[in-house]
Amino acid sequence: MLRKLMQYLCFLRKINMIQFFYLNYFSRKIVRSGKGKIIPYKYSVIELNRGAKVYLAEGDIEIGCDRLKKSKTETLVRMRENAVWREEEGCKISYGCMLDILQNAELDSKYFTMNCNSVLVASHKINLGHDVMIGRNVIIYDSDFHEILALDGQILNQSEDVTIGDHVWIGVNVVVLKGVSLGNGSVIAANTLVTKNVDNKLLVANENKLITLNENILWSR
Repeated sequence: MLRKLMQYLCFLRKINMIQFFYLNYFSRKIVRSGKGKIIPYKYSVIELNRGAKVYLAEGDIEIGCDRLKKSKTETLVRMRENAVWREEEGCKISYGCMLDILQNAELDSKYFTMNCNSVLVASHKINLGHDVMIGRNVIIYDSDFHEILALDGQILNQSEDVTIGDHVWIGVNVVVLKGVSLGNGSVIAANTLVTKNVDNKLLVANENKLITLNENILWSR
């Protein structure tokens, strides 16, 4: 009993208590349909703009977890005007990550983990399935965020949904771009740029080649 009490007190010292109580018991922007809570660890910055909604079911949303004891690295979660996040099973977002849901955009997620320094930005809609593991320094975008126009003014690079299936492992330094679907059980190897759909249970990677640009060079600082 004493051990459990000490563990609980240690946990309380790690979280931002003011944010915890506000988000879970006072904010109208958090809509709960189960026992899930938002757990903001210290140095988490959470910005919920006008009209933004988080629909929270059974699992807890942990923001800024696994931070080193003396580190002040921030974890950033921002939801712009009328953004929507539907979280069904909870998630763990490690220290140094950024999750940004832009104006009128949507994020639908089941259980996922997001390792440190990864970035997810939704301009239209991103779907994360059950048991998605996002490695370090991963980038997931559903948009180019700047328009490319034809001569007649037509937008050539519209935003396109990103769908990541169940039990997907996204390795370190992977970049997932707009319009991509990653099939159930797939694995994306380190340093892969994903611009095409990946079928179920595939392990995929980019073929990287070293190219010689010049020979017998010298360089100085």
